[in-house]
Amino acid sequence: MAEVSGKWLTFYAEKIEPFYKELVSHIEKLIIGTLIVSAGAHVSSDEPSIQLFGYLRHSLVGRGVMLIGVLILALNFIDGLYKLAKVNRHLAWQIVMSLFYIAVSIRLIQLILAFRGGE
Repeated sequence: MAEVSGKWLTFYAEKIEPFYKELVSHIEKLIIGTLIVSAGAHVSSDEPSIQLFGYLRHSLVGRGVMLIGVLILALNFIDGLYKLAKVNRHLAWQIVMSLFYIAVSIRLIQLILAFRGGE
């Protein structure tokens, strides 16, 4: 029984744990990027109650923040696609995962903006 447990722990440490660390890392970056895009969209669409340094236009600052968020999402997407290509998966799997990533990003941005609009 100890031998099976040792093999399981070895398999877990070599195969499963690195996969879940990468998965959680990509999900974390996805959430951060969508929050930044949503914040930029909110600032550029509404007149916020705070002053942004007094001289900058809200739409300009909002678009800059959105650009940073889109850049984070794009870099995370490219990194994930590169790592998926290294695993030698089928091209169809890479396309499905890419479409899933894009769809989840868009839906998260819409969900965050919908919650912000309820004020």
